[in-house]
Amino acid sequence: MGLVLFAMIAGNMITPTLYLYALELGASLGFIGLIASAASAARFLSRIPMGLLSDRFGRRPLICLGALGIVGSLLMLYLAPAPSQVLVAYVINTLAFMAVFTIGLTMASEINPSRRATGVSFFALSSSLAMFIAPGICSLLLLQLRIRETYLYASLIGLGGVLFSIRLASSPRSRSSLSIRRSLLSVFRDRNVRLAASLEGFFSLGYNSIMTFLPVYLSERFRFQSAEISFLVAIYSLAMVLIRLPLPMLLRRVDERTMTAVAFLEYALALMATPLGDSLVHFSVLLFAAGMAHGIIFPCMALVISKSSHLNLALANSVYLGVGDVVTIAAPPVLVLVIEALGYSPVYVVAAIGMMFGAVVAVSSERRLRLVQRKQQASM
Repeated sequence: MGLVLFAMIAGNMITPTLYLYALELGASLGFIGLIASAASAARFLSRIPMGLLSDRFGRRPLICLGALGIVGSLLMLYLAPAPSQVLVAYVINTLAFMAVFTIGLTMASEINPSRRATGVSFFALSSSLAMFIAPGICSLLLLQLRIRETYLYASLIGLGGVLFSIRLASSPRSRSSLSIRRSLLSVFRDRNVRLAASLEGFFSLGYNSIMTFLPVYLSERFRFQSAEISFLVAIYSLAMVLIRLPLPMLLRRVDERTMTAVAFLEYALALMATPLGDSLVHFSVLLFAAGMAHGIIFPCMALVISKSSHLNLALANSVYLGVGDVVTIAAPPVLVLVIEALGYSPVYVVAAIGMMFGAVVAVSSERRLRLVQRKQQASM
């Protein structure tokens, strides 16, 4: 929790200002697009190799490198003389951030089964706290400092993550060799991975429709100011934090697949109601509801994955999260075409239908699982 909190606060502190910083250094809009695309491509292409390496050589070496990489990338940004260095530093930051997140999630999933829901929920709590805290620290620093100087302070925060990574216990290697083909086939055939990957695809579509286009929608239609939009994003993150506090107790009573289905329906309702909103109060309620659903969905899908084979657990997490990367890369251009042709409302309706379909998939898988368990009990 300490490693994830400090490392992800540091890593998230570049999010509000990175593209503005690139503009200050003379980047064109085209080059800013290249920065964003390069980071997304690096994240997607490195997920499976990182999962394979973690399963082969253990969790601790890669997560320590990730913590160091976040600090190093922030120092590169602080010293960057030109936009090209910003691109390189952002790619390194993305890869390092992903190592901390993916491998940290895997380590949380490897806790004793009786405490696994608590471990995954606390991991998710740390990450959502980081998402909530980082923009606030960045805003306070920008009252007195230039963008470049905030990255130096972020690197100092990131050192806390490095110190916690040193204290991590060494995890055993789950594999004695790199059996790439066999590992990939095993993961792709795993029902838990296929379920989580399909749900991640539906969720990423809904998430992108809110986080990518809602700020533009609110600015164009309702003339919301940047401070009001930032407030709504903070409300979303706060809801994630609040729901993750009692989540371990809820998961002791309700199956994670059922919880996922309920959260998908809640997110779908928030999306459906978005075109009906007309004030800051209305959108605050909608974003709070969506944030609570998000806070439930991620830990529950991680628990589904945790029931996969320990030999390929990091790879399984990489594969299912990689589906979200694909949707994140492909969805925005498609959604732009929909917006230009039909307006914003159809985007939220389509995303809501996808979330509802995801809820049906989660319920169906839960019923199928219970049927299998009953058959196993009957045969015994």
